[in-house]
Amino acid sequence: MITKKKSLKRPKVILSAAISLDGQITTISGDSKLSNTEDWKRVHHLRASKDAIMVGSGTILADDSKLTVKPEYFKPGQTIRNPIRIVVSSSGKIPLDSRVIKFRPEIQTIIATTRNCPKERVHKFEKEGCEVIICGEEPLVNLRHLMPVLFQDYEIKSILLEGGSKLNGSMLTDKLIDEIHVAIAPVLGGDGVPFFTFPNEFSSFDQSPFLEILSFEPIGDMIYLHLRVRYEPRTLI
Repeated sequence: MITKKKSLKRPKVILSAAISLDGQITTISGDSKLSNTEDWKRVHHLRASKDAIMVGSGTILADDSKLTVKPEYFKPGQTIRNPIRIVVSSSGKIPLDSRVIKFRPEIQTIIATTRNCPKERVHKFEKEGCEVIICGEEPLVNLRHLMPVLFQDYEIKSILLEGGSKLNGSMLTDKLIDEIHVAIAPVLGGDGVPFFTFPNEFSSFDQSPFLEILSFEPIGDMIYLHLRVRYEPRTLI
């Protein structure tokens, strides 16, 4: 078990998602089927290029995600690297039979949690081959302390963040996201799950980070945006 460490160094974090035109990542019933084949290829190539992939426990509970790279999106014989899997769960309420734990157990899996996670739960994760990082005394994982631990102790220099909504919002609020890769689908999500859920809402656009557009292009029937996150107000021209 590894406890938190203080450092200024952290991995570069790239947030990747597919969203509806009105900014939802799922419908109210939990339907998250937004990506087309071309976008899935983009996602899996992005996964293979990063040291780790990170999600919140809600994503595991909703999708039972494997967080691996699929060979069908690569050329035959091409070398494929599976990133380290990181699940952020403040309470440790991740089923022990989740695919992120059981599928391809040779892939390193890290559970980032807090003191609220019972010790017996920590031992069960470790027995399954997971590594557990206790990062925070508060109800939620201290993300600002977690990132340097991943950088220093696990040599993780790049992370692909794939949500969900609360983790996306907390990472952006803590100024830990460097780039956003988002594919926008020509559908509406209604009262579903938004791309971001923030701990504190913005009262004005001046409080929002400026998302600088680096590139954009059609990807099948979707629009793909590559954005740099600048933690400063937007300047209107």
